[in-house]
Amino acid sequence: MKDQALREKTIEISRLTLSRGLTIGTSGNVSARCEDGVSFLITPSGMDYDAIVPDDIVEVDIDTGGRTGRRVPSIETGLHRKIYMARPDVGAIVHVHPPLATGLAVARRPLPVIADMCALAFGGQVEVAEYGTSGSTELADNVVRALGSRNAVLMANHGSIGVGNDLDQALFIGDLLEKMCLTYYFATIAGGAVAITDEAINILKSGVGRTYGQPGEG
Repeated sequence: MKDQALREKTIEISRLTLSRGLTIGTSGNVSARCEDGVSFLITPSGMDYDAIVPDDIVEVDIDTGGRTGRRVPSIETGLHRKIYMARPDVGAIVHVHPPLATGLAVARRPLPVIADMCALAFGGQVEVAEYGTSGSTELADNVVRALGSRNAVLMANHGSIGVGNDLDQALFIGDLLEKMCLTYYFATIAGGAVAITDEAINILKSGVGRTYGQPGEG
């Protein structure tokens, strides 16, 4: 079976979205770009993550949208495909429906850069994609537009998306987004969130003066 290890990793990450409270039931979807760069793997539609096996993961051609596999892929396959087409740097996508990020999305409020990690991990303010019904081309186009070059986006009245170089990073982005939304709620209750200045954001993103981590390890 093609990309066996990547299929198993996709299942692992899907199950982690459940155990971490980022989604419930069979909702949400996870995908990863294949090593050949011309296709991606995505979770099947409406299946219990705990019951999925590698052969249930569907392969989708990025250029044509043609699919290979015994299952019907996620309803948001078109959305994932459009992100991969627009962002060659993206290696994986995690779409979930966590309560706090979804709350902001329902309120149609973007998440400002309220902490260093927002600039470093998300690449800037997390915008809200305009509403589109699930599985629609309209939703896919809106998400790609709102995501831009950043790594996270909120989906109006729907949920959130995290993208990354690989599945672990995409899950980290989704997890961090939910935690930053919680911080934002607390700050709002405490009197109002104060965003980091654009100058500070540019410094953080440029890496000037960065000393975190071990020398030679990124």
